[in-house]
Amino acid sequence: MFIEIWERLRGYDKWVQAEATVMSSKLAEVQVFNSGAAKEWRSVSTLAWKDEAGKQRTASYEVSDNSPLFQLYECQTVNIRFNPADPNEFYLPGVLKSRVMSANKWTVLTVLVAAVALFIMFIH
Repeated sequence: MFIEIWERLRGYDKWVQAEATVMSSKLAEVQVFNSGAAKEWRSVSTLAWKDEAGKQRTASYEVSDNSPLFQLYECQTVNIRFNPADPNEFYLPGVLKSRVMSANKWTVLTVLVAAVALFIMFIH
């Protein structure tokens, strides 16, 4: 629901819909915080699509392992929207959802660790 509202506010719903093909997909374990203690798996994929003039466009996106887009591999297709004023600019809804879910996961984990630390401090 919130993502649909965000799409309308940003104007993505007015962009041109296209079918994009995954050209490459690479997995990497990345640090989430500067400490290096928290890590998660991410997929960096490159998409290709044709704009309204038939010109091939490419772009990359990154998602964490909690996204359905994480499972995409070469030659699979996905629906995107691209900006008709700048066809290199694209929108893939699952990317935003992945970022929100990842941020939520790490926020909850951080709050829990802080709560446990405060609890231990107060009982001693």
